[in-house]
Amino acid sequence: MARNLIKYSFSLIFVLLFYGCSFSQDSIKSVAQSNAASEITNYKNETITSLLKYKKKLDLRNPSSYNKSLSKNILHQIQTNQDYINILQDGKELQTYNEYLHYAFLNEQVENRNDFLILGLYKLIHKAYNLGGNHKFTAFQYNKIELSKLYKYLQVIRWKIRTNKDNKGRYLFNTWQNNWQLELLKKDDSDLNIIKNLEYIKANKESIYKHSNFSFEILFSRILLNVEYTLRKINIEPYAMSTSAIKSFIFIL
Repeated sequence: MARNLIKYSFSLIFVLLFYGCSFSQDSIKSVAQSNAASEITNYKNETITSLLKYKKKLDLRNPSSYNKSLSKNILHQIQTNQDYINILQDGKELQTYNEYLHYAFLNEQVENRNDFLILGLYKLIHKAYNLGGNHKFTAFQYNKIELSKLYKYLQVIRWKIRTNKDNKGRYLFNTWQNNWQLELLKKDDSDLNIIKNLEYIKANKESIYKHSNFSFEILFSRILLNVEYTLRKINIEPYAMSTSAIKSFIFIL
C-alpha cells in the first residue's frame, strides 16, 4: 500500500512538472511575441514620424511641386493613420500606391509631383502595417508578404528619387543636390568657367568641395531601417535588391 502510494506520488509530481514546464515555455513564447509586437509598434511609429519629416522637407526643397491647399490634409491623414485622400488624375480617382508611384516617377510633366510620392509611400506603409486595423498583440499577426513588399518597394523608390529625370533631363526631385548643382543644371554646361560665376559659389555660400545634401537620404534610410527591424521581428531576413533589379522595376497599374 505504501509502495503504491509512493509510486502514485512520484507520478503526480512528474505530471505536474511536465505540464508546469510546458506552461512555462508557452508563457515565455507568449511574452516574447507580445514584446516583439510592442517593438514593431515603435518601428511603425518611427516610420510615420520620418515620413512626415520627409514630406515637410521635400515640399520646402521643391516648393512648386505640391498642392499647398491639400498639404495640411495629407499631414493630418498621416498623423491619424487614416487613408481617405484620393487624387483625381487624368479623369480617374487614384486609389492604389502603384498608381501614385507611377505618376510620381513619370518622366512627363506632372503637377504636384511631391504629393504623388508622399501619398504613394504612405499608402504602401498603411497597407503593410495595416494601420487601419486592430491593435496587434503578437508579432505574427503582421502580414509578412505586405511588409516584405514594402521593404522591396522602398529600395526601388529610394533609387528612383536619387536618379530619375524627366524628358528634359531635369531631376524629378531635388533632394541630394546642393544649390549650386541645381543652378548649374539650368546653365550652358559647355562653358567650363561657368561654375565660378554661379550665385552660390560666387557669394561663398557653397563650395564645389562641399558634400552633397545627405539629410533626405538619412530620413529615408530611417524608414527603410525600421521596416528592416520589423521584418526581423517576424522572422524574415531582409535582402538588398541588385541594381539591375531596381532599375528594371515597374510600378504595375
